[in-house]
Amino acid sequence: MRLHFINSILFIFIFYGCAPVFNEFQGADTVGKGNTHITPYISTSKFLPDDDSDDGSDQDMNDNIGIRIAYGINDISDIHLKLEKIDGNGGFIDGSIYSLGFKYFLYNNKIEKYRASFYLPITYAEQRLNPSSGIIDDGGGIEMDGDDSRSYTLLEPTLIMSSKLHELFDFNFSTKFIQQIGGTELDEDIADFGISFNVSGIISFPEFKGLSFIPEYGILFWDGDKYSHTGFGMSVDLSKFKN
Repeated sequence: MRLHFINSILFIFIFYGCAPVFNEFQGADTVGKGNTHITPYISTSKFLPDDDSDDGSDQDMNDNIGIRIAYGINDISDIHLKLEKIDGNGGFIDGSIYSLGFKYFLYNNKIEKYRASFYLPITYAEQRLNPSSGIIDDGGGIEMDGDDSRSYTLLEPTLIMSSKLHELFDFNFSTKFIQQIGGTELDEDIADFGISFNVSGIISFPEFKGLSFIPEYGILFWDGDKYSHTGFGMSVDLSKFKN
């Protein structure tokens, strides 16, 4: 199991530098023309082993902290900027993510309160081994030093759906397709495509003007492996603070 885990770390470093990042922290609604929403968030990712593995427990992979900024071009489309910092494998890997995306509102059933939108981000990430981590050697000749670094570019078309279950609560579901389009070359035998699913709630409280809280859980399938993420975000609608 230890060898499998270290091999997983090496694969993840070659591609992502840590567990793949696929969080969303948004619903289907756009923010409105000229409005801005800011959403800081934190997230933890895990590697989910196969059921028949020697150790069935999940493996912690990385902790993320980030911020999403959405600006309304008009009432049905937004521009999104996302910045994220990653602490991978207990400090073994450092990473940064920069994402720019376009969001378009597709559908609104005002009676049943279902909405849907399409979101298309382009993501650039860079990551490196932390020099202070030293050398990993599992006794089988697997070694890495602190000078290695990787970068990649991804295209991530995403469908987001929301349902208003209560005046103050939205349920959200998203499907994200992840395709690498540039950056460090992968081995020919390693897939460069994955799919993720996220579920979240957007909870608003009248006492907190312009603030919403977003708990989220997601699963990613990549090259036969599974990853999960659990996180929490807080969305701030700056239009609510205008005089």
